[in-house]
Amino acid sequence: MAQRLVRVICENCKKRVHYSAEVLKESGLDPAEWMQVPFYEGPGCLECSGSGYRGRSAITELLDLSDRIREMIINRRPTSEIKRVAKEEGMTFLRDSGMGKIRAGVTTLREINKVTFLD
Repeated sequence: MAQRLVRVICENCKKRVHYSAEVLKESGLDPAEWMQVPFYEGPGCLECSGSGYRGRSAITELLDLSDRIREMIINRRPTSEIKRVAKEEGMTFLRDSGMGKIRAGVTTLREINKVTFLD
């Protein structure tokens, strides 16, 4: 299991923002899919001491050691291959969990980019 804490957007100053296709591409997102998703940020207020965030939320991933994955580890298969099989078996990675928090309006794209890596 792996987890990271991401900052939660301040509800008092939360505002919808628009990212350009370039920013979405740089973040590893398909603009055709993500241009319709509402993004939010907090510009800062007295409630959040000007940070735009208030509180934290966890993003998580859990690798279920199936027989197939266990055998791949024992046979010292490449990490990329193990990740591919884990995804096929339904694993949700940290970045995917973070994208869910973005879609729910909980945190920002910048925050997820800061705490996760692009594949």
